[in-house]
This record gives sequence, structure tokens and C-alpha cells, in this order.
Amino acid sequence: MRNSDNLAHQADNDNFQVEKTQSSQKRMKDPKNDGPSSRLKKETRLPYLLLLPTLILLGIVTLFPIIYSLVVSFSSYDTFGNATGFTGLSNYADVFSSSDFWNAIMVTLLYTLFAVSIEIVLGFTLALMVSKDGKAMRYLRWVLIIPMMLSPLVVAIVFRLMLNTDMGIINYLLQGVGLPKINFLGEPTLAFMSLVFVDIWQWMPMCFLIILAGLQALPQDPFESAAIDGASKFQIIRFVTIPMLKPILVVALVIRTMDALRTFDQVFVLTQGGPGRATETISFLMYRTSMKFTDFGFAAAGLFIVLIITIIISTILIRMMNTTQAKN
Repeated sequence: MRNSDNLAHQADNDNFQVEKTQSSQKRMKDPKNDGPSSRLKKETRLPYLLLLPTLILLGIVTLFPIIYSLVVSFSSYDTFGNATGFTGLSNYADVFSSSDFWNAIMVTLLYTLFAVSIEIVLGFTLALMVSKDGKAMRYLRWVLIIPMMLSPLVVAIVFRLMLNTDMGIINYLLQGVGLPKINFLGEPTLAFMSLVFVDIWQWMPMCFLIILAGLQALPQDPFESAAIDGASKFQIIRFVTIPMLKPILVVALVIRTMDALRTFDQVFVLTQGGPGRATETISFLMYRTSMKFTDFGFAAAGLFIVLIITIIISTILIRMMNTTQAKN
């Protein structure tokens, strides 16, 4: 009996081993059933599948207009806005030979230089002032960031009314203290300075917010050590705060530079590029060329040139940031 039981048990074991071998061979032959490796591949693909709808939407919203604009920049259009054919690089040649384009480039670069540099300095100064804890400082932070929450178009309309020569509140106050009226938007230099002022008023809070976040993230040990060594507040700011804050300052500089180079709303509402061409930025020039003269090819070519200029400037600033971080 024992021998028969042992033989039966051995037979069962042999059958089990055969079934196990057959099932493993089936799994090896079936690529859809690889066990853990198959599950790992599915888990690896899952994030890409979840991102696919967003990537498709971004491609439609972003990539398609860029490609279409590039095609337009190599085409010519008649006075009714109808495409008349492929022109090659003639639109780009017309842009480079246009005095209006170079004037707009100069205005845009000067506008960006003055506005962004003042915004960085004011934002840094105000961030230092309100970086201390306290109820008053918290409320002041909220007040300072209100302008950046407003629509640029609304801000431009309000300032156009305020700067009006005959009915503006600013000239009313000037007359109230015995001063003459000032034609803020009718004189070339004053119109340019008014645009810069409006940009500073609205977008300085962005620089302030970025720099304030950077200040609050800095470690306190270097400041305490400098104070113990007898450094003054000015020395602490110059030799401790600014070097540690350089990457954040460059981030604010890059963001505001890219934004200022494409300024349009304020110019459109406040000055329409005038008087003359004194405040005509590159964005407004291309709007005027395309919408009023239906020269879409010229406008598209000019904007692509500005895009290349913006990329070059941003790349230089980002490399500055990376170099600063590597040194630190």
C-alpha cells in the first residue's frame, strides 16, 4: 500500500511539473502576457497616455499658429488680404531694409531697458522693506500686488483719462498748485516716459513678488554671522543679500524682459505709436502693417525676427543665471 501511495504521489508531482512547464512556455510565447514586465511597461506608458490629450491641445493652440505664421512670412498678399504667392525671403529683406522697423526695434529696446531695470530695482527695494514679519507688512504686500492683477487694457484706459491734457486729474492737480498743463501724451519724450511709468506701475509688483519669495527662502545663518562680525545693513545687502539672490534676480529679469519686448496694449490705448514714431514698439508696428495695410507677410517676418531676438536675449540672461548658480 505504501509503495502504491508513493507511486501515486510521484505521478501527481510529475503531472504538476509538466503543467507548470507548459504554462511557462505559453507565457513565453504570448507577448501580451509577460507577467511583471508587462505590467511595468503598461505603468511606464500610462503617464504619456494621460499627457497625450494636453499635448495634442497644446500642439493645436501653440504649434499650429507658429507654423502657419511661418508660412505667411514667406507669402505675399494683396490689398484685400488675399495670398498671391510664395515670395521666399523677400519679406525678410523688406523688414531689414525698413527704417520703421529699426526705429521700432530701438523704441522697444529702450522701453524694455528703462522699464525692466527700474522695476527690478524698485521690486528689490520694496521686497527688502516688507520682508519682515508683522500684520502691517502682510497687508502692505497685498496692496503692492494689486496692480498686476488688473487687465493691462483697463490700466491703459484709466491712465489715458488721468493723463489727458484738458480733463485729466493730473493736470487738474497741477493747475490747482499753480503749475501749467502738461501734454503728457503729445510730446515725444513725455509720451515715452508715460508709457514706461505705466508699465512700471503695473508690472513692478511681479518683480517684487518674485524677489520677496526669494528673500524669504534665503538661509538666515549668513546674515546672523555678518551682523555678529559688525557689518552694517548696507554691507549685508551688498555682500550677502545680493550675491545670494542673484539667481532670483535673473529669473525676474528674464520674465519681465520677454514680456516687455512684446508690449502692445498700453501703446495701442495710450499713444497709438505717436507722436510720430516716438512710442511705436515692434508689436504695434506689425499690428499697423498687417491690420491697416494688409501686409501680413511683412508683419509675420518682422515678428519672427523679433522672436529670434527675444530668444537670443533670454538665452544670454539664462546663461548668466546658470553661471551665477555654478559659482555659488
